[in-house]
Amino acid sequence: MLKVIGSLLALLAALYLIAVNFSAVETRYECTGDLTQSDESSPTTLFLKHQTYRWWVNLWSDSKGSAWIEIPNQTVEYFGNISGDGDILQIADSTGRFKGNFSILSNSLGIEVSGIGIFSGGCTRVGQ
Repeated sequence: MLKVIGSLLALLAALYLIAVNFSAVETRYECTGDLTQSDESSPTTLFLKHQTYRWWVNLWSDSKGSAWIEIPNQTVEYFGNISGDGDILQIADSTGRFKGNFSILSNSLGIEVSGIGIFSGGCTRVGQ
């Protein structure tokens, strides 16, 4: 009986580790475009890390993924709610407030960066 319980616990632990370690596919982008604040626009390079969740994450989450953006030497921001199917992803913060869009088809990004402005530009894949 003790062997059966131990085997079940080991199986559950293995399933948990698989779910934690293999639940997302990460893609990184370098995005160049313009950052607009108070009607002033400046050229900016922004980095985007996008995680797409695997199907089983839908068992406990409504989000299709998450994203981080970084403007070097200025800010890093996390977006915990990605929705949309197909080529256009809607990006929201963890509270569900809409922040922008990312097109998988054209690799274009339009997003509000808290306290800094609105970024609009094109992205190039730089990693997995």
